[in-house]
Amino acid sequence: MAKKYITNPTQRYDGPDFEEYCISASKYLSANRDRVSCVSCPLNNLCIPGFEEQVRKLQNGENPSLTEGCSFKPEQLTTDSLFEGLNEEQINFVKKHIPNL
Repeated sequence: MAKKYITNPTQRYDGPDFEEYCISASKYLSANRDRVSCVSCPLNNLCIPGFEEQVRKLQNGENPSLTEGCSFKPEQLTTDSLFEGLNEEQINFVKKHIPNL
């Protein structure tokens, strides 16, 4: 299915609004916000594809949640597991914004 909505963070998203969690802001934000700051965020390689997946789900009439119906084994939720695949800059960014990790 072709994209119906703009998902490029340098342009204003033009689809139905929904809430998405931003680690940098430590809260849920409107998808229709100015997303230019996402381009320089250390987690953009995770957040931008995540946003695109949420929009894809919306286009298909699905709930845009990325966690609905997910279950994790306790060993997957350790700090080491959560940082797996992240570089030092990303790990430091996450630790700064989620200090209890």
